[in-house]
Amino acid sequence: MSVIQRSRTFYGLALGEHLLVDAIRRGRVDELAAFVDRTGADFVLVGVERVSRTAPRPTAALSPSVSAAALIAATTDVGVFVTAVPHLDHPYNLARRLASLDHTSRGRVGWLTGVEDRSAPGNLTSAGVWIEAGPSPAVTTDAIHASRTLWESWPADTIRGRPGDVRFADSDRIVYADHQGVFDIAGPLNVPTPPQQKIPVAWWAEEGDDIVSAAEVSDIVVLSGGDVDRHGTAVRERALLFVVDDPDATGVDGHIATVTDLDAGFSAWARPPRPRGYRQRSLRATLRLPDPAAAPAHRRPVYPG
Repeated sequence: MSVIQRSRTFYGLALGEHLLVDAIRRGRVDELAAFVDRTGADFVLVGVERVSRTAPRPTAALSPSVSAAALIAATTDVGVFVTAVPHLDHPYNLARRLASLDHTSRGRVGWLTGVEDRSAPGNLTSAGVWIEAGPSPAVTTDAIHASRTLWESWPADTIRGRPGDVRFADSDRIVYADHQGVFDIAGPLNVPTPPQQKIPVAWWAEEGDDIVSAAEVSDIVVLSGGDVDRHGTAVRERALLFVVDDPDATGVDGHIATVTDLDAGFSAWARPPRPRGYRQRSLRATLRLPDPAAAPAHRRPVYPG
C-alpha cells in the first residue's frame, strides 16, 4: 500500500461517552453539533473509549451507532466515525449498520475499530461472541475484508426506481459475498452498497497489536501519543493516513483532540470554522482517500437468470 502525499492536515474530535449521553438525555444534540462546527473539525469519533486504553473505561451506556445517528441528524457536513469491534460485533451486522448510517448521512460515515472492545463483560475479555477465537489483529483484519466484500454484494445502481416499473431491482447483479476466513459469510448484504462504496476504516492500534497489519488493511491508523516514538516510523511507511490523539503531534496527517466538557470551550488547535456554503461531498473525499477498487467480476449470483 503506497503512502499518499497529503497537502493538508486533518482534525478530529473524540467525543466523550458521557458527553454524548448527556447531550441526548438533555436535548443538547443541536448544541453539540454547533460546538463541533465551531471547532472546524473534519470528523468526530464516537465510542473511542471502547478501543483506547488511555480513555476512561466505557460504561456501555449508549451504543456508538445511536449517538452517531443523533449527530448525523443534527449536522450536514462533518464526518462521523462509529466505533465497532469484531470482538463483540459480527462483520455482517457491522457492515449492515454502517451501510445504513452511510446512506442516512449521504456518505459521511467512517468505521473506527481495534482489536479488543473494552466494554466487553468479564467473561468475554479473552473470547469472542461469534467465533471461538478471542480478540486478535487477525480477527479484526478478517472482519474488515469481510465487510468490504459485503458492501460490494448488492450494487446500489441495481435498484430501478422507475414509476410503473414492476421490477424493483436488476436482481441478476446481486451476488454472494462468499467470504471465507476467520468469519465465513455467504451473504449477500441486505443493504445496498453505501454511497462511499467502501466506508473509510480507521484502526486504533495499541501497544502489542500488529501495527503493520493495521497499517496495511485499514485506511487510517490512529496511535496514542505515547506510542508514536515506538511505532510512528513503521506506520508512516505503510499507512495511507497516520493520525494521533495529540493535537500537538508533528509529522502526522491528522490530530485528534478529546472533548469531555461541552461548556469548557475548545482551544486544542487554532483553526477557523468552515466557510459559509461549505459542503462535504463524502468523508472519503474529505480525507482524499483513493477511489475504491472496482468489485471483482463474475461472482456467484444470488438470482441467476
